[in-house]
Amino acid sequence: MMLLAILLSACAPSQKITSSWVNREALPKGPYKSMFVAAMLANKSAKYIIEDQLANLINSRGKKAVRSNDIFPSTFFEDANLTQEQLERSINKTGCDALISVTLLSVDQVEKYVPETSTSVGLYGSPYGYPYGIANGAYYGSYYGYYRYNYPITYSPGYYTTDKTYLMETNFYDLKSGLLLFSIRSTAVNPSDLEKWFKGYSTLILAQLKKEGLIQN
Repeated sequence: MMLLAILLSACAPSQKITSSWVNREALPKGPYKSMFVAAMLANKSAKYIIEDQLANLINSRGKKAVRSNDIFPSTFFEDANLTQEQLERSINKTGCDALISVTLLSVDQVEKYVPETSTSVGLYGSPYGYPYGIANGAYYGSYYGYYRYNYPITYSPGYYTTDKTYLMETNFYDLKSGLLLFSIRSTAVNPSDLEKWFKGYSTLILAQLKKEGLIQN
């Protein structure tokens, strides 16, 4: 499943948080100041866009953010021989004290049928409610006049449309202990532009992290 498929949808997005979890017993005494951002996605273009959006927003609020694509080559996570120690060592070298991961969990598609519609209200209400000779036959006096007056508003054929719901999960880890401190899931329905949609999603995530005291701004 590729998050970049979001770009193919033409409908307006609807986004909401579906669930969240906080490890309150392990919450720090103060907010984190530097964060490592990792989008866990197979689609590299989408990965770069998401990490850029989130890192830029964190930096704009006076915090340090390091993107995984700045540290690791594009094939780094695909290396089957990569050990946990190697991964931790590479991330710890950045000096970050927390890690934010973003993952696409699923894409659900629902096809629905939008029925045909028929409307024929014009200057005189229903075209069948006025005499045939009205306006010197401007509308009923010839096929051309009738066509021009009625066809554009009389009939819209039915069609099928597909709604796509994207389920996202964002996790926040303490890098020193390795503990998961915060996890949030949210859905987005038919987002049409990846960059605009994730800008809103990033703001939503950071607002939740601020609420829990994990970040300051």
